[in-house]
Amino acid sequence: MVIALFCLPGLLSAQELSFGEARRLSNRINSDAEELMPLLSPDGRTLYFVRAGSPENVGGRYSGSDIWKSDWDVTLMDWGKATNIRDLFNDKSNNAVVGISGKGDILYMLNTRSDKKTKGIYFSKKVGTQWTKPELIPIPGLETEGFLGAYVSPDFEVIILSLRQAGGKGEEDLYVSLKNSAGEWSMPKNLGPSINTSGFEISPFLSLDKSKLFFSSNGHGGYGDADILVSERLYGSWDIWSVPRNLGVKINSAGFDSYFSIYADTVAYYARNFGGKGTDLFTLKVSYVSNVLPSGASFLTEEELNEIYPKRISTRLDFNKGISTLSNDQNEIVWFVANRVLSKTNIQILIWVREEEDSKNTLERTAEILRALKLVGFDESRIAVSTQRIKPEVSKSGGGVIEILLFR
Repeated sequence: MVIALFCLPGLLSAQELSFGEARRLSNRINSDAEELMPLLSPDGRTLYFVRAGSPENVGGRYSGSDIWKSDWDVTLMDWGKATNIRDLFNDKSNNAVVGISGKGDILYMLNTRSDKKTKGIYFSKKVGTQWTKPELIPIPGLETEGFLGAYVSPDFEVIILSLRQAGGKGEEDLYVSLKNSAGEWSMPKNLGPSINTSGFEISPFLSLDKSKLFFSSNGHGGYGDADILVSERLYGSWDIWSVPRNLGVKINSAGFDSYFSIYADTVAYYARNFGGKGTDLFTLKVSYVSNVLPSGASFLTEEELNEIYPKRISTRLDFNKGISTLSNDQNEIVWFVANRVLSKTNIQILIWVREEEDSKNTLERTAEILRALKLVGFDESRIAVSTQRIKPEVSKSGGGVIEILLFR
């Protein structure tokens, strides 16, 4: 995750998702029916999904959708043959797993059908080796005109809903319901025009830190019938979102792409329909590509750095846990680097916060470095700030790491 701490000219810092090639899951999971809504258990050993239009579903091919699961097979090093959880959660309604607790011992589910009013979602808790009978979690003001989709955060604090109701932007919109300190859920609130369009917005999935919302829509343009997008939640608000970004051609096709879920920033699952050929589940590897500089900018070469200060010093500042002020040695490093490039107006400074223990220390430490640079005479227009959580990296004392880098 990248957080722009200050709106400084020239800063365009980001950490882009990078995807490997999509791989269709084997016929142990995919069938001639429709496979949708993949969700992975926290231990990575069970893949829950929905199968619709299957003769093996409760009630047969033309009844509702059922919850199926596949367990990881260590012999195959792949997912084993999927089974219908018919005796636990499935009936002739539309059944789906829409969330899993952080410990994997609670499943959150939908149970909907056209002839009954939906009052909320359901949960089942694992006690020993058995799952309890699903119980209703009421959501006040929940009104649907047909399709209902949902995602429940693992900490059971947030529910993102996809539904069509009066006052919406178009077809299905995305809404949020939040749990208060009394354990009560708020009425669903529309996520607003950045997310919702005159088309449909479905299949929500929230990143573990609740900063990114993945969803599928046909209202934001793209490659096909419906594309998967991601939007960033801004300023800690549920009302302000970044412009949704298309996840690109490695995921989205000319068909219907939806139900994206991502785990530990390393693997993702989603559903793809090739247009009349059925919907199958796919997986792909995920990584992050860092882009901390403005377009066209580049870091200085080793040769250029040696010319600026021949006796190279480390520009890595290690902080003790809980300490947010600069030591005398750290101040001298900042002043030394700044003085060497102060007159070289084509060179700018990047304050790169590699890893921080909390946002308060991030702000205070970065502000200290900014003050030190200004005392030397550095103008803010030549300073960029970026925090990136690429890999856990802390000082030997358990605090944060900040580097002072030069670019042109």
